[in-house]
Amino acid sequence: MMRNSEQCPHGAIAKRRKVPKISLCNLPMDILSMILSLLPINDAVRTSVLSKKLKRVWCSHSNLTFDKGTMRKTYFRPSTGYYGVLRAKEFITKVDAVLHQHSGMGVEHMEIKFGLHSKHADHIDKWVNFAIASRTKEFVINLSGRPKSTYFGELSCGNKRISSEEPYNLPSQLFSPSNGSYLQCLELRTVCLQLPSDFKGFLNLKSLSLVDVRITDEDVHSVLSKCNLLEFFEIAYCRMVTRIRMLHSLDRLKHLVVDICPKLQEIELNCSPTTLKYVGAFIPLISVSTSRLTNISMVFLTYQSSLSYIATGFPSTSPRLETLTLLCYEHEKTIVPEGPFKFTYLRNLRLELVISDYGKIDVLDYAYLLKIAPFMETLELPMWMVGRNRPYCKEDGELRIGLPHKHTHLKSVRISGFFGHKDQVELALHILRSSIALEKMEITPKLEISNNLALHDCCYEKPHYVDGHRIATEFVCKADYRNVVNVVKVPSSLEPSAAAMEA
Repeated sequence: MMRNSEQCPHGAIAKRRKVPKISLCNLPMDILSMILSLLPINDAVRTSVLSKKLKRVWCSHSNLTFDKGTMRKTYFRPSTGYYGVLRAKEFITKVDAVLHQHSGMGVEHMEIKFGLHSKHADHIDKWVNFAIASRTKEFVINLSGRPKSTYFGELSCGNKRISSEEPYNLPSQLFSPSNGSYLQCLELRTVCLQLPSDFKGFLNLKSLSLVDVRITDEDVHSVLSKCNLLEFFEIAYCRMVTRIRMLHSLDRLKHLVVDICPKLQEIELNCSPTTLKYVGAFIPLISVSTSRLTNISMVFLTYQSSLSYIATGFPSTSPRLETLTLLCYEHEKTIVPEGPFKFTYLRNLRLELVISDYGKIDVLDYAYLLKIAPFMETLELPMWMVGRNRPYCKEDGELRIGLPHKHTHLKSVRISGFFGHKDQVELALHILRSSIALEKMEITPKLEISNNLALHDCCYEKPHYVDGHRIATEFVCKADYRNVVNVVKVPSSLEPSAAAMEA
């Protein structure tokens, strides 16, 4: 058989057409630039050994992300992947090498994510100056070296820092009018920020995140008053901040996030965001306008009545509220004032309840939610009944029936942390009977309180999960004539799994 020819149907021999080889280096520069922009910077740099053309391309890489992944060690084992701990000295050397070869042009995003401190200031200053010179639009300086979720546990145990190292102090040139004019997004974590006296603001900044930043109230106020294009602002785990005040109107601000600033005493808003998220102690929240506010998420780490707060607190001042998420520690019964107030726009409600006093809290009281949110479509009620360990039995008396109320819009309900207590059963039955448009009600004994605030499930699995499932099946499912209730059985780790039994 001939290699470069093939037999035609009529016996003639024709040469086989050669398919031209496609080389990566032959692709147009714009295509190569797009391909390399999708690679981690460490891999993009390694392509430079293939050709001079590729070296020129990566030197204009627009996404410079420096972290443990992109600056990883090159030792590789097929069974375990990359290995070896990346030390600060090695990380700094790698970043310096990349920036030394980079053209310094066309940088859209630059991110430094590694555990570094003030003793590394000489190197970090050079990186900041590179970002300024390259007119970077998105700049992230994350010198914590750990996940954001770890701050929650740290602050819940006190106000001590895990690291004793002095944080890096941002250089003043970053805040000059000419140098910061290109920034559109700035994220700072575990640094010290001291604004110069002549700070004029970031003219084009749209997103600002301050996490574990050493910053004063005055500098927070200055940033907010001089960055008029801000659309997103986050301040979290800032230990020095006592007040957040917006002295000037921020008409463009859409999203505001405030997360556990332990000394915070007051928030005063001169804006009307669409989304507001807050985690921390219950504090005064003053707003000039809430006309655009449609989504509120609040986690109160101190005792606060949820029903009272919903009916008379900040949510009640938000006429167009569509989605409300609220976590409260309940410890005493609240008499909710009767009145004409209704959430006419509220469609989605998630109310997380940590109930710590069995004798003072009546879960059936939360039937009030159906009354004040007549157009609600989804309702989630995660509960943690702290110290309550008695499922309903006949000796507890007849089940109470709440005041009749027809809700015509509620379609989906999920109740978690259902341990089978009498008032839990009564609330579930009230919702089931009142919601004439209900399509689905899920009941599960599993604890689903957010932020890992509930104790580990193993403390509850055997007694509470079994009792909760049994009581829900016996009393709630029995009253379900529309076949909309689903009681989720949570497998206990104390019971052998099916695989173990087969083995």
